[in-house]
Amino acid sequence: MKFDIAVITTALGVLIILTSSLTELFKSMIPKIPPQITATVLAVILTVGTVCAYLTIFEISPEWYYFAGAIVAGFMVSYSAQFGYDKLKEILNLIGGKK
Repeated sequence: MKFDIAVITTALGVLIILTSSLTELFKSMIPKIPPQITATVLAVILTVGTVCAYLTIFEISPEWYYFAGAIVAGFMVSYSAQFGYDKLKEILNLIGGKK
């Protein structure tokens, strides 16, 4: 088994940015679907796709628990995309002395 923590961390960051950006795009295109559902669906799809690409690139034979883990990671990516920016902004404002 070959896992590179730098690649995985970078992929998670890119997934969070992609999920956030695509959610904003779809939110304006399809206003009837709640953004939380859109973000969750997009995050899970993107994360599973990224795991498939990772397994293919590093020639790792897929196991069922990789995909179960990808779905759980997709929910974490979704949460980070939805609430991460607000929390980061809040922390930076506290550090900068703004309220």
